[in-house]
Amino acid sequence: MSKYRTIEMWNRVFGARQEAYDYAGRLMKKSACANPNSAYHPTLDHIRPLSNGGCDVEENIIICHRDTNAEKSNSFPHWKANGNSFHAQRVKGNRTEYKIIKD
Repeated sequence: MSKYRTIEMWNRVFGARQEAYDYAGRLMKKSACANPNSAYHPTLDHIRPLSNGGCDVEENIIICHRDTNAEKSNSFPHWKANGNSFHAQRVKGNRTEYKIIKD
């Protein structure tokens, strides 16, 4: 996904903050959106991967560190990232929205 879409999502989720932690506890920096070689590179990830029937809608997309994204990969509904176990739970009353829960 594009740098501009990542920045747009960052602004919606984190506002004016320049640094934030993803759900797995990894530090991300807004300035690293354009730099995939940065140790702080944020990415957009489909909670329910498209390959597993997920949709390309905002409710199914989360901003997370590139390493968290790589560790999760196409795993769903259970995965490990940054040494922790997580699972996705569908939001009641919504077919495409999920929340991430630490096990």
